[in-house]
Amino acid sequence: MVKTLNFLIIPPLLIFIFAIFVGFLTYRVSWVNNDRHFAKLAKSFINGDLSLSPYNLPDGDYADFKGKQYIFYGPLPSLILIPFIYIWGQDFPQELLPLASLALIYWAIFKLSRVFNFSQVDAFWLANFFVFGTVLYFVGLVNISAYLVQTVATAFLILPLWEYFTQRRWFVIGLLVAAAGATRVTLFGMSLFFVLEIWRRRSQIDLVKSLAYLMLPIIFTVSVLGIYNFRRFNSFFDTGYTYNASVRDKDNGNYKLGWFSPEHIPANLYALLIMPPEPVVKKGYQFVLEFPYLRVNHFGLAIWFTSPLFLYLVAVRKRLYTVPAVLTIVVLAIPSLVYFGIGISQYGYRYSLDFLPLLFLILLSAFPKGLTFRAKAIIAVGIIFNGFYMASIWGQYPLFSFWDYF
Repeated sequence: MVKTLNFLIIPPLLIFIFAIFVGFLTYRVSWVNNDRHFAKLAKSFINGDLSLSPYNLPDGDYADFKGKQYIFYGPLPSLILIPFIYIWGQDFPQELLPLASLALIYWAIFKLSRVFNFSQVDAFWLANFFVFGTVLYFVGLVNISAYLVQTVATAFLILPLWEYFTQRRWFVIGLLVAAAGATRVTLFGMSLFFVLEIWRRRSQIDLVKSLAYLMLPIIFTVSVLGIYNFRRFNSFFDTGYTYNASVRDKDNGNYKLGWFSPEHIPANLYALLIMPPEPVVKKGYQFVLEFPYLRVNHFGLAIWFTSPLFLYLVAVRKRLYTVPAVLTIVVLAIPSLVYFGIGISQYGYRYSLDFLPLLFLILLSAFPKGLTFRAKAIIAVGIIFNGFYMASIWGQYPLFSFWDYF
């Protein structure tokens, strides 16, 4: 029995080791390793200020309003960093926060999978898939502040699901959803899933009390963020996105069609569902491919390439939570689909992280008897594919010359 278990655990363990090795190389290759937005804001909070110090400002991704510079992302990552910045100073590496979030997500996915009666080995495979076999890994590795936000927020989307399917403490769930919204404001939409679940269970629980416990921390956080916005931009609802200094200086920006517009939906859907890898054409020839034959467009890559296990969505079985999950996915996806910024220098469609935890929840029903050999093979192939092509958005293939990055 012990020998059998050891044999079964070797493949996911090898995939885990491979993914960590690739992650190290991708981190070394990445062209942005010095974003400091959240560390600088944490320092400002310590000094009693809401704006960034004008000295050594980050390269873009900040709001310029009436001569002051602000971060338009949610403030929670900076609040988490405050004790570290207070002790070690502003040079404390903010990139440790997404790396810690990846570890937390890995643990939470493993635990959530066990709740759904997957074996320890299968739960290991599923944790590998969610962290290393989706866009999450690339977003968590590359120290771009916009990516840090999404990595941290994903942890606060996974944790309330685990809480819901275990102890189901509504106030704790509300706190976690509020934390997600305080990191990325559109993620307050995650509350819809739990509101619908409370309504579905209304005959078994105290409806009013459950809703109150869930919504109290969310309403409180929304109110505090409104005051935070008013102090900065004289509006409870303005987060500062439209004052983005690195967007307004572009003559051909998508935002000229509207910061949020239905005209942006086709391009976002293309990046999410259709965009394939591109061929590497040999210079001087009309159409002759050269090694390594494929590269990824930095505007995105369809989810079926980054995460082929999601092809099993065609085999999912309806569960009691399926309809609430689908409705919430739609609500969470809409802001990104109508947003002008499709994304750039990204591997895959990173905005899918807004609803990826719920998509994963639905996916679990496709394996009522545990993961099949084919499913595990697909997970492995997906992670290996990502390992070879994650850095190709910069024209780099570190696995073919990994000694250069040590």
